[in-house]
Amino acid sequence: MPRKSKEQLRSEHFRLRAAEILKDPDWLDEGVRHWLEKELRRDQEYIYTENEHAALARIIAAGTFFDGWDGYSVPELLAAAGRYKKDGDYEDELLLDDLTARNVSQLRLGVMGHLVAFCRNVAGLPLEPFRPAIDEYENERRAT
Repeated sequence: MPRKSKEQLRSEHFRLRAAEILKDPDWLDEGVRHWLEKELRRDQEYIYTENEHAALARIIAAGTFFDGWDGYSVPELLAAAGRYKKDGDYEDELLLDDLTARNVSQLRLGVMGHLVAFCRNVAGLPLEPFRPAIDEYENERRAT
């Protein structure tokens, strides 16, 4: 059996990670989901480019869950934001109502960033800006 090249191993890892993400696709934008599905339909011998690996690493980073920020849990941030939801726009109100109704305790990167920004800018909580260091992104960049 011929030995697999480093590029072939990286491509296999890419396929595994993409398939894993698509097991729970509800949080993905439709275009991102379509792109991942298209990437998985490629020939098994296809070698993914550096740009494709970088895009996958960004998707993986976007899927990172957060329990809270700057000493506040997600439920605490939602409670604080909820008191000021009418001061935001209609989309903010809908999002906050939805998150509160679902009784979430963790949020993915983008939604957490939105919540922290709302809490800082509208609710007036003295939070650090949301600039997380995402270890999984860095690990994925090194692995792929």
